[in-house]
Amino acid sequence: MGLGPSPAAFWSGGDIEAMARGGDMRKRVIRFVSVGLAVAAAWLPARAADLVIPGSGDCEAVLAGLAVAFEKAHPGRKVGVPASTGSTGGVQAVQKNEAVLARIARPLKPDEAKSGLKAVVFGRDAIVFAIGGKVAVSSLTAVQFADVFSGRVTNWRDLGGEPAPIRLVVREESDSTILLLRARLEPFRTLRMGETAKMVTRTQDMLDMLARYKTAIGWATHSAVQAAGAGVRALALDGVSPTEATVASGQYPVAIEYALVFKDERLTAEAREFLAFVGTAPAGAVLRRLGVSPVTRN
Repeated sequence: MGLGPSPAAFWSGGDIEAMARGGDMRKRVIRFVSVGLAVAAAWLPARAADLVIPGSGDCEAVLAGLAVAFEKAHPGRKVGVPASTGSTGGVQAVQKNEAVLARIARPLKPDEAKSGLKAVVFGRDAIVFAIGGKVAVSSLTAVQFADVFSGRVTNWRDLGGEPAPIRLVVREESDSTILLLRARLEPFRTLRMGETAKMVTRTQDMLDMLARYKTAIGWATHSAVQAAGAGVRALALDGVSPTEATVASGQYPVAIEYALVFKDERLTAEAREFLAFVGTAPAGAVLRRLGVSPVTRN
């Protein structure tokens, strides 16, 4: 079977051209202003905070939940969780002394650890295949997912759903989520993504695309999908639903670890308080509510 119709058959209505050119001048201006306002909204409260924790978008919703709980437990403290700069962006902020703590969704690289950075793992989250709101499918096998993302299967009716084109949304190959999917799922090890796939570089962009294109499929962390609301939902993998319990037991096969990274000598009182808090029972309750398995420290 071939890879199916051309990209235009899946991303119709001028989507291809608009994405490639950024739209006409009016759309560019609107987009520029909107992005500027969004960035300002994300950073203004963070600058007034006692502690700002930049970094990965995969655990942005998780850190936001922990920040709220921390502030309730520590009246007068303020924690800012700005929009994603990626795990590497968070690491670099700590290396450059621009942040005291950062959030990451991957292990420290050897050179990062050698530079004096430390990381404290606090939770494990499922990486889930997620779909738009008009897909009537609840579970697929790893082989079926591979058939979808390779472009071998291009319509939901072939997977037991209603007839509708499957729109693929993927992440860049360097992202930690695709690296884990390739490492943990045999059908994905050498899989080449279908030619109709649209690539995004942030977790929020993935969620936005899935919400907008209601027959689309992509992947993200389970906590991020839950935070996205009713327009996006996770599928079971080989009949196993992504939950805190299945991640903790290892029954769900693809999980990502979240950590806070820092330089020990630069930790402030607020940062030490937050690091201590994420290992407490109240923090664990927040993580479980978000579908994240807390990691017990030795």
